[in-house]
Amino acid sequence: MERSSIPSALTTSIKSPKTPSGIPFAIRERDVIKAILEFLEIRGLHITQLSLEREAGVINGAFSDDLLFLRQLILDGQWDNALDFVEPLKPVKEFDFGAFRYNITKYKFFELLCVKLEPGPLHDNDFAVEELVECLKDLEHICPSPEDYRHLCALLTLPKLSDHEDFKNWNPSSARVECFNKVNQLCGHLLPPTGKEKDRGEESNSSNDRLTGLLAKGRFYEGCVDYCQAQAIGDRRGIEAGPTPSELLSFRPKLGSTDLSLVCWLEMVGKEQFAMPFKQKQLELKVEHIRKPKLEAPWTETIMATPIKPGGQFPHNLVPASKLKFAEKMSQSMTMSMLPPADLTTSMFPSVPRGNPMSQSTAAGFCLGTALAEADAMAQSLLIEEMMESSQLAKTSRPDTLRGVGLVTGVQPQPQVVPTTAAQITNQMMSMSMAPQVIAPVAPMAQSMISYDFTPVRRQLDEMTRRSVPPSSRLPTVPELGSPCGSSQENLMTQSRLFQQFSATKQMSKFSIFWKSFYESDTR
Repeated sequence: MERSSIPSALTTSIKSPKTPSGIPFAIRERDVIKAILEFLEIRGLHITQLSLEREAGVINGAFSDDLLFLRQLILDGQWDNALDFVEPLKPVKEFDFGAFRYNITKYKFFELLCVKLEPGPLHDNDFAVEELVECLKDLEHICPSPEDYRHLCALLTLPKLSDHEDFKNWNPSSARVECFNKVNQLCGHLLPPTGKEKDRGEESNSSNDRLTGLLAKGRFYEGCVDYCQAQAIGDRRGIEAGPTPSELLSFRPKLGSTDLSLVCWLEMVGKEQFAMPFKQKQLELKVEHIRKPKLEAPWTETIMATPIKPGGQFPHNLVPASKLKFAEKMSQSMTMSMLPPADLTTSMFPSVPRGNPMSQSTAAGFCLGTALAEADAMAQSLLIEEMMESSQLAKTSRPDTLRGVGLVTGVQPQPQVVPTTAAQITNQMMSMSMAPQVIAPVAPMAQSMISYDFTPVRRQLDEMTRRSVPPSSRLPTVPELGSPCGSSQENLMTQSRLFQQFSATKQMSKFSIFWKSFYESDTR
């Protein structure tokens, strides 16, 4: 029998004078998303959790703005920035900065180790190995015990990170969430909401596995409705079964007014009925967990990828776009390796004096407004035309009537030798597309970066592995790693003392890194 028959069987034609005919009912999608986020975090589905946070712009948790910003730094894999952000808290006696630094450095080490061991284009990358050695040097002094340090060094002998029992289901998202949960216990109480944050009226957050509780109660409600209907129409089978929770995915009509039948009937029940004694039963809730598959993915890509950011959403909009140091060095090296030699640069741009890199960077920058710049522009146009003429792709894609005609300058180019190697093609493309003020300062740095010798770093890594892991010892287990668990805000965050010092440090760091690299290239 359809559920629409319940009102006629259980209610009278008399309406309750105290209750309106309609019952207002509102559901906020934001609250639904928070309940889902909590459900995902409890069950260790962190990849989906963080993706949903970014796509919906919703975060579940009672965090202050400072703590929320620190959380996003860690979830974005900005380990060094996370250390810099809490630097002002070091003098606080209640803050264990050593434990904080240990956790941040350890999880950074795991990601660098993943990059080094994982098959792919960055396997055993020299720059990653260099930063890995730096990490191990730090960990040697901040590990709680020598045994913990040996456990970490033992991971260097693995063919793949997932070959270790504790890392068979490892992924960067889960590891970063786990790292934040650990450091939150160290500094969360030191970063409480400010008075202005409390005045904003923080929204409620999902807790105590709220989504599972709502689903269980909803199934009970539907079971009670079915039982009341069976009593009203004399369905013996339904009466004998008692109030049985409905199936979660059973087919039911879309939510409508008939779902209020039980509520409407309860309004008509006499007061004495609610005072009747009853026997309390125990709830035996059993959640059948899914068996998560072993994920196969190039985690290096996840570590290196630029995360998705919801536009204008705090804290994403204030998080700096930083990478691991080895990634920045590698990008710098790749860019510099494609630049032409210094003598080619000087011959292309004769206004740039040779020798002093400072004079190259300044003179080249100001020569664009002179008459000599017109000759440089003409030469650059000729190079572009010559490249198009020598390119097989350009020959096949351009009309016959335009071939051999100087498109940029109108000058007929001379025959040119087609580059045969990737380096020659790259150098020619870079020489025609890079402006002189860009090429000149970095050309000396390019040669020094390309000629950098990573042999000492490799030797240090081998020595660390040899000293910490004897050949006869069995690979130990790494402890404590498993699957764990808008604009007003932006203005308030910029007033935060931690954030102000963090921003000032980042600005000074950019200047110091630039000038250090510049003068090192000059001395070399």
